Amino acid sequence: MRELELLADYLVRLRQERLQLAHSLALSTDPRILAIKAHAHEAEICERILKATRVLADDPGKFIKEYLSERD
Repeated sequence: MRELELLADYLVRLRQERLQLAHSLALSTDPRILAIKAHAHEAEICERILKATRVLADDPGKFIKEYLSERD
């Protein structure tokens, strides 16, 4: 169950990152281009979640280090 809590923490951080990016894009570009970029980012997020899930399943300690540690 701890692993799911770790994954949830990662997803919250990832969500915040995506919201900040979306906000900056929304202020600056054509809506059609914005939609294309959004779909590309969604695909990237799916890939990142899949990778993180595999790391979590293999080594929760490594998951914490790579995905939950504070970045400078």
